[in-house]
Amino acid sequence: MLFFLLPLILGPQGICGDHRHEVDFSFCAHRKQTEKGHLHYKIWDQAISIVNSATGLNISAPFPPAHQSSIWTLPDRAGSYRFCVYWFQDDHIFMLNYGNTKNYTLSKQANYSFFSPNITGKTNKRDTHWLHNVSYTFAKGFHNQSLPNSSSYEFFLTDSGKQRTSLQVSEAEKEFRSTEEKLKSLETEMRTPRQGRTKRGNPFVHLKRLESTLGKVDFEGKNKSFGEGALLQASVWNVPSQSPHDLPIKLRLEEDKELRGFEVTLPKIVFADPSKSQYERRSGMTRAVLMAVTSQTLFQKRDSSQILGGKVIGISVRNRSVHGLPQDQRVAITFQHNRLPGNMTPQCVFWDMDAEAGHSGEWNESGCEVVRGKTHLTCLCDHLTFFAVLMVSSPDVDPVHHHYLTVVTYVGCIISALASFLTIFFFLCSRKKQRDHIVYVHMNLLWAIFILDMSFLIAVPLAPSGGDASCKAGAMFLHFGVLACLTWMGIEGYSLYQLVIEVFHSYVKHLLLKLCLVGWGFPMFVVTLIFVVDQSHYGPVSFKVYESPERYTNATICWITKKEINNYLNLGFLSLVLFFNSIILAAMVREILKLRYREKHWEYAVMLLGLSCVLGIPWGLIFFSFTSGTFKLVAVYLFTIINSLQGFLIFLWYLAKVLQSHKKESMQFASSNSMRLPSSSTSI
Repeated sequence: MLFFLLPLILGPQGICGDHRHEVDFSFCAHRKQTEKGHLHYKIWDQAISIVNSATGLNISAPFPPAHQSSIWTLPDRAGSYRFCVYWFQDDHIFMLNYGNTKNYTLSKQANYSFFSPNITGKTNKRDTHWLHNVSYTFAKGFHNQSLPNSSSYEFFLTDSGKQRTSLQVSEAEKEFRSTEEKLKSLETEMRTPRQGRTKRGNPFVHLKRLESTLGKVDFEGKNKSFGEGALLQASVWNVPSQSPHDLPIKLRLEEDKELRGFEVTLPKIVFADPSKSQYERRSGMTRAVLMAVTSQTLFQKRDSSQILGGKVIGISVRNRSVHGLPQDQRVAITFQHNRLPGNMTPQCVFWDMDAEAGHSGEWNESGCEVVRGKTHLTCLCDHLTFFAVLMVSSPDVDPVHHHYLTVVTYVGCIISALASFLTIFFFLCSRKKQRDHIVYVHMNLLWAIFILDMSFLIAVPLAPSGGDASCKAGAMFLHFGVLACLTWMGIEGYSLYQLVIEVFHSYVKHLLLKLCLVGWGFPMFVVTLIFVVDQSHYGPVSFKVYESPERYTNATICWITKKEINNYLNLGFLSLVLFFNSIILAAMVREILKLRYREKHWEYAVMLLGLSCVLGIPWGLIFFSFTSGTFKLVAVYLFTIINSLQGFLIFLWYLAKVLQSHKKESMQFASSNSMRLPSSSTSI
């Protein structure tokens, strides 16, 4: 804990201490604080502004804010405070130190470049909340100047003409090479054994920093290209701010087995932004940046290995967020490709940095649409960011089989529920009292199967028609049914373990009551705990039903919305139950093989089939659904048929046992009568 807290606590102070001689710009003053105030920060193009008031400080700069909320609370104590605003250009940090005790990081992307000491200050003496002992420095502290007392100061970052242009281009090329080297280093590191790696942070940050730098570089001509390597390429375009036409940008790639090149068409609406920067107002031009990245380590998700051609395309205009474009004016990224695999479906996605807090990001397809051709495909998206085409495995179950499987599932669940209920009903109405606890375990398993079948029949139609509360209840009911069914199958294995392994030590006081507490209490506890932690974990879940590789419809069911719960809890619990029950079934087979000469083989076959259903061994077919092709289709059919009819199969097995028991009783009764007849005749 302390290891992670120390950098957070000492980070800003360390920056001030270690880089105090490398400050590119600083502004310091004394402020008299009479009441509790706040610090406000916002973006202002190409100017740094510091304004003092009775309620706090207002600071503006041409740097993106470090946090979503750009308002901080200043210290409560009244008095005179010395504060300084620092800009570390090499570290891209823009921050405020208040009272030598409190640090506020205003921006972590302060990479606006200036190369000549042409900073002009402006003061405003109209207000009365003046700052005192004011001074500022720039150019690594070599230029230090005092300012008169005032409440408002502005510093315009002006350039020096052609000298600035050449310096900016060289700086952009330097940043480009630096980013390329970092990416190569990351590529090499990812190929080394895991124990030899060092934590480098999120590599996506390097690309965003380079994109911002390229968006500010000045150059002569219509466009300028950077890099010709296979890892990273970029081009910057000067476009009229009021462009009457869409902008097509083409880039030919090295010939490979999948991708030949691509073309980006930017709609004219992205250039018609009323809030223009000082550069745009002066030159009448807008800056567009296009980047092509080939890296399997930048976007560290398992789906990244399926990127078409390994290419990720980054697009930005003005270094600003562009989203919500109209349907007929979306950005178009066209990929010229060779023949694609027939079992793969292309999917247009973008890298979503805001997917989940604490994560580097993930692929997201919202706002994007794919249009396929014979030799090319086009992604139409309503925003600008980093895009790629994921090649997703096409479904192995076509619409015809999907329809058949749906019918089998519904019919099987209805038959299974009725058979389970009838078996329990006949057992309760039976006049013969059962003393063996394993029969009661069978009945509890049938109750669990009945609940599972009924909850499934309720959860499917409830998702599209029911409300949020009813869908959550249906999802909880279905999850409870699944866990109860798995738990009672595990209890079946434990009961057989007592009969087969612990024959002489099988008595446990109040055993049936304890088994019921586990069989019904554990599922109830898990479902309640998940709901209490976060109610949103239960609700409607959508999944794709493919009509063809390009067309699909969305179906919904009330189920668990968080994939990790289903993957780790449900599949993990199922794996443990199947592993334990498989061992028990193997022990039963071993015991039966020892006694095979005493009775008929078909009776043992029926017994093993029944035990397999009771122990839930057919549930293991679910793991074969992760395969592909015909084998997967057969496994899905077997899993659907057997497990949807599990209650009915147990009913047949139980009925066979009852009939077999009655047959043995009748045979014993007949043999006892045949022995009684000779004795009576002799007595006569």
